[in-house]
Amino acid sequence: MRCRTGAAVLLALSTVVVSTASAARSPTPAQKAAIIAAFRSQQGDVAIEDVVVSTSDGQYASMKWGFANHGYSAYHNTVLALADGKWRVLWTRDWEQPADGACVYAPAPVVRELFGVGCPPQSELRGRVATSSQLADIRHGFLRSDLTPYAKSSTGLTHACVSTLDPTWAAATVNFASGSYVYVWFRLHKTWTPSFDSLLQVGSPPPSNVVLSLASCVGYNPSDYEA
Repeated sequence: MRCRTGAAVLLALSTVVVSTASAARSPTPAQKAAIIAAFRSQQGDVAIEDVVVSTSDGQYASMKWGFANHGYSAYHNTVLALADGKWRVLWTRDWEQPADGACVYAPAPVVRELFGVGCPPQSELRGRVATSSQLADIRHGFLRSDLTPYAKSSTGLTHACVSTLDPTWAAATVNFASGSYVYVWFRLHKTWTPSFDSLLQVGSPPPSNVVLSLASCVGYNPSDYEA
């Protein structure tokens, strides 16, 4: 998630033209206070323009917010969900990014209501964990590829998953001793070979629907990597 926190100067958000699906409703005062408090406990004192709650499932809400700080400004959407009596952030996107990333985190009717976006079938949004033989092949390709020269300095791959939408695509998280991590996508030709990574941003990225299909299994925010 590429949100930035810190001391915030309120944006003139009212000048930004945005739209909300008509079926979403305004929260009650108590709901709004709880949603904003939960969000600001994670994000800081940002400017919040609008909060709406889904009418198809009142456990989901959407927030439009932004900030300006030392010459940097940003405008975002966030989806929150109510679980065990507490609102929690599920997903955030920069305003100009695709909204279909929300499909990974919220039910399709909620996403359509909040963003006017149709989600793929759930069967296409769930990658599956790579088998032991696939993982061995993925690791082999990772260590040998010129596209991932940092491979030997990593501590290995985790969350290696194969797309159920297109099983010729896979992705994994690359971990480092420092605690940092990188996402790498692999393409199956005769063997699994790195195709694109989130560190160097080189190579050929997967189609957006494949990025979506692997997101929940690997753990990245799909909106950060969709074309």
